[in-house]
Amino acid sequence: MAMTLRLPPDLDAELRIAAEEDHRSLHQAVVHAVEIYLAQRETAEVKADPETLQALAEAREAVRSGDVVYGTDAARALLKRPRAS
Repeated sequence: MAMTLRLPPDLDAELRIAAEEDHRSLHQAVVHAVEIYLAQRETAEVKADPETLQALAEAREAVRSGDVVYGTDAARALLKRPRAS
């Protein structure tokens, strides 16, 4: 998407300084800012959903207790084990 972005002079100046300090182009700085904004919105949505928070807490507990496998080899080994009846 192509667009024209009109910023107030003070915000434009801050953006230019930040982009230079971060060794980014103005375009890259704006894209980065939009990515951060969208990630923060998603985080706010997750924090506002009790079911999602409960699922995250359960996942953290599973990791803490070692009830998680990492990598394809570990998953295949787990699948080969006999199942409890």
